[in-house]
Amino acid sequence: MASDASRQDSSKAPGKVSAKSARAGVGGLLKGFVQHPIIVSRVVATKVKSDPVRVAQAAAEALPPRLRPVVGSVAWPTARRARRIVRKFGMRVVKGPWNEAKAHWDAGRVSEAADLLEAHTKYPFVKRRAAYYRGELAAISPDPIPPAPKIAILSRVKGRVMHLVTNALPYTQAGYTVRTHRIVTSQQAAGIDPHVVTSWGWPMLQGHADAAPYEEIDGIPYHRLLPDGHGEMPFETQGRIIRGADAVTRLVTELRPEILHAATDHRNGSIAHAVRDRTGTPFVYEVRGFLEETWASRDPIRVGSQRHLLQREREAFLMREADAVVTLAETMATEIVERGVPREKIHLAPNAVDDSLLTANYDGASFRRAYGIGDDEIVVGSVSSIVAYEGFATLLRAAALLRDGRTPVRVLIVGDGTERENLLQLVEELGLRDAILPGRVGPDEALQAQDAIDVFACPREDLRVCRLVTPLKPVEAMALGKPVVLSDLPALSELVGSDGAGMLVPAGDPEALAKAIAGLREDPAKRAEMGEAGRAEVATKRTWSRVAETYRALYQSLTDR
Repeated sequence: MASDASRQDSSKAPGKVSAKSARAGVGGLLKGFVQHPIIVSRVVATKVKSDPVRVAQAAAEALPPRLRPVVGSVAWPTARRARRIVRKFGMRVVKGPWNEAKAHWDAGRVSEAADLLEAHTKYPFVKRRAAYYRGELAAISPDPIPPAPKIAILSRVKGRVMHLVTNALPYTQAGYTVRTHRIVTSQQAAGIDPHVVTSWGWPMLQGHADAAPYEEIDGIPYHRLLPDGHGEMPFETQGRIIRGADAVTRLVTELRPEILHAATDHRNGSIAHAVRDRTGTPFVYEVRGFLEETWASRDPIRVGSQRHLLQREREAFLMREADAVVTLAETMATEIVERGVPREKIHLAPNAVDDSLLTANYDGASFRRAYGIGDDEIVVGSVSSIVAYEGFATLLRAAALLRDGRTPVRVLIVGDGTERENLLQLVEELGLRDAILPGRVGPDEALQAQDAIDVFACPREDLRVCRLVTPLKPVEAMALGKPVVLSDLPALSELVGSDGAGMLVPAGDPEALAKAIAGLREDPAKRAEMGEAGRAEVATKRTWSRVAETYRALYQSLTDR
């Protein structure tokens, strides 16, 4: 779970392809094909080999509505027939091992998944899947990137920093990408020269074939490591990070940065580690979350699995190897120390907000009117990705208790994610007819929704990942002067400090949450007092201008060695 601030802006239920995104993706492919026909053809071929049915679905969804039924009725059967022809003999033989291998993979037993398929690799699709498992395993094993010759960088550009990230704006709108852009814009304002470099193949391999290799966004240089049409198109992580290390090495010799700054996860860290070895450029590893813990939290069977342990050790290795480590909160720093990193090597750069948010007005009243919320109603809710560990079921149950106790509130949960359908079903079961779950909204409307809320709730579950990682959305709510009620977990209690900026309740306890909300519902003065304390906490510690000074001091300490 990285800084999962506004992940709802880009999250999508697994396996679904919206018509809007499909049209955008196919439009990008067509534009890209005109510019780079060979590269785009190879990208499409890779996608078709991976999942022909989904490609056909995306193509059908991209068409105008009146044509979709006609073409879709051809595309779907044709794709299914093609896949059946390719697999009709093979799947009859390997159906059992294939499904068993997938079960091993989902549970984190990667070697067992690959070993099961080895006996059937005479079938191309099985060979490809086995190779995928092996490549993913190699990426989290020691030395995933082969060594390369040393390159001397004779002079470097003072103040230049190269940020290595997984994805970025404008193609991905999420907490991770927003944090990256806020960091680099604040750094630029502080006199640093930041350049952003995204992972190899992104976003072309995600369907944005018209993406340019270079773009400036708000004056920040963004470099994209796009396929060049030569050699095999890698489809697994090890192949892509090897390509990435080579491309970043070339970029370092061209741009001559003083610092490499890699943001989790291990894919970016491994590239930075390899490039430091080749070019002598110091690297900072920014730990935005413990993604192996997020992955393991989704199914208890994954805890302690091969994938869980190997990725945890790979992350720990990179933390120990980095010249400095940056993370979001003291709770996360404590975890990093337990992984063998000296505390003096760790620097805090918390989730933060633009200074302007402290005085902004986002017109929550118009949002309330648009959703039929009365001026006198008390709204309790959140703007977040809707996943199980956020604990929104606890909030709905608390709202039902308040209704039954004749102290009703309106629940507003803005965002999307894997748990939204379950929450909608729970709304029906509890009879909360006036609860509002509008789904995903854009960034501006998300801030309007924040402003429309009277009491911001962050009822996260008591899971290891929630105890470790701090979210951004409560910080935004505090900056807007909203009282916040959070689960009493270390990462969340650290957010509110000790000056009454928030209220902590036991995790997973609807009765305790209902009692806290009821007290605030009846006490507008208390709500205002908590809101002002929260705003003061953010102004003191959690603005990007303050965080930029932390980065500048850190970079200076590394270049002065």
